[in-house]
Amino acid sequence: EHLSRGASVLDYGCGTGVLAIAASMFGAGSVEGCDIDPLAVEASRFNAKNNGVAGNFCLPEGIPRERRYDVVVANILCNPLISLAPVLCGHVARGGFLVLSGILSDQVDRIAEAYRRADPAIRLERWREEEGWNVICARAS
Repeated sequence: EHLSRGASVLDYGCGTGVLAIAASMFGAGSVEGCDIDPLAVEASRFNAKNNGVAGNFCLPEGIPRERRYDVVVANILCNPLISLAPVLCGHVARGGFLVLSGILSDQVDRIAEAYRRADPAIRLERWREEEGWNVICARAS
């Protein structure tokens, strides 16, 4: 919904790379993904290649701290999302989107508050719920 053609995308905690790969297939200009698990990075590279997607997949230290993206996505659990708030907010370009998922209904407020504290320029835009799992979408102003 928030992906425009040519946008740069970071999939933080990429796992198998599915979000980065999907973003590329939906018109992203560049995709990158990172994960703390080297096997996840390998799996993401393998899956991207097999889907004809060019992308950079690496460990978190491979993503320059100053690099900003039009869209940052993370589908990980509550505690890692909270601890990563400053990092993820720091990668969202002005006017860009931050999309967080893997959030249980009773965790939404805690996570939203952590991100408001980390960067007031990131404002909660919307969230959706399906079978107890939620998505929070914020935009950097």
